[in-house]
Amino acid sequence: MRALALSVRGIVLVVGLVVVWSAPGCTREKPTGEVYGKVTYNGKLVTAGMVKFFPEEGGEPISTSLGPDGTYRATGVPVGRAKLAIETLAFKTLTPPPPGIAKQLGGPRTTYVPIPPKYEQPDTSGLAFDVERGTKPYDIVLD
Repeated sequence: MRALALSVRGIVLVVGLVVVWSAPGCTREKPTGEVYGKVTYNGKLVTAGMVKFFPEEGGEPISTSLGPDGTYRATGVPVGRAKLAIETLAFKTLTPPPPGIAKQLGGPRTTYVPIPPKYEQPDTSGLAFDVERGTKPYDIVLD
């Protein structure tokens, strides 16, 4: 009879853990944050490219585009340390429209700003950031 009581307690414990684990708000997904800012190289805005966050704990990188004003906003970045890469080489073929045409098109467009190739890869960029829950600014200054 005592063995039966122990096994019933075990079943109740397991069922209780499953209920708590599956309750709303108790997800197994890693918390995320949002990071925003601008990217500059030698004081000049980098206006064409991608900013990529590579979580050090693994997982897929989070990418976001640079705007024509050099700004970026990355959402859904896993909390924790992340290495960064700034990819611009794919945008090298962009040519800015003449000023009169740019105005007719609604303002400035993205233009390629050359940066050192080391920033293209997270392991050579030397860039890292501690992502936290919520929204946090991070201006990326390249030299």
